Amino acid sequence: MAKDHGFNMGLPDNIVYVSEFLTMLKKKLDNLQCLYCEKVFRDKNTLKDHMRKKQHRRINAKNKEYDRFYVINYLELGKTWEEVQSEDDREMTDDQDDDWSDWQDHPVCAVCLFCDYQSETTDKLYSHMKDFHGFDLQKLKTNLGLGFYHQVKLINFIRREIYQCRCYGCQEKFSSKADVFKHVDKAKHIMKLPDISVWDQPQYYFPTYENDALLCTLSDDEAESDNTDQDKDIPVISEDISNLRALKKSSVLNQLLKSKSTAANWDL
Repeated sequence: MAKDHGFNMGLPDNIVYVSEFLTMLKKKLDNLQCLYCEKVFRDKNTLKDHMRKKQHRRINAKNKEYDRFYVINYLELGKTWEEVQSEDDREMTDDQDDDWSDWQDHPVCAVCLFCDYQSETTDKLYSHMKDFHGFDLQKLKTNLGLGFYHQVKLINFIRREIYQCRCYGCQEKFSSKADVFKHVDKAKHIMKLPDISVWDQPQYYFPTYENDALLCTLSDDEAESDNTDQDKDIPVISEDISNLRALKKSSVLNQLLKSKSTAANWDL
């Protein structure tokens, strides 16, 4: 699109949810809408001429509908892409001398799951979420016996669901975050979690936002040690296992190789 049509939507490595993004852009063009100024035209040829002559062969960067498709919006929690970009620009233009005399250490603030409230202390943040939103993370941790990694996956799951304008409790989709919060409050889903199999997934080891300080505040205390019975079904394989042939046959890697081989045969 960039080379043959001069249409710029950013570097491919900076874009996520690509298929959904392209589908959205195609739908707008099918509706005869300019992607930059967002005016609607009477036919396709008029639209093409407009975008070409006005150099509107790019998306409207001010339209927040596109924010979720760009990696930059996941880098710094609580900041917009304009703020992140302006900070990067300042760093590039700053004097390159290694003068650390005016260095100031700024404390890391964790951001609330449901609003822009930030706090430097865990207690204040947890109290805010409990008092203002009715979300008691400590209660969930105790009732469900959540260890550190389960807390990480739960936080990342909630962050991602809210960012995608979806209720994490019932999975209902909405058009904006404000509508999600209204629904969560009205339906009393703030403390409702789906089945653990929904959010206890490896993908939620990875944070929705790169610098999510809330993850650094999570504690791993007696909750995990008190629930060691939950780990009884997890197999532990010693390094000097005698039946190595049986291990190879049941190996997950071996299954992946078989799946890859099957896929390759289909490609042929």
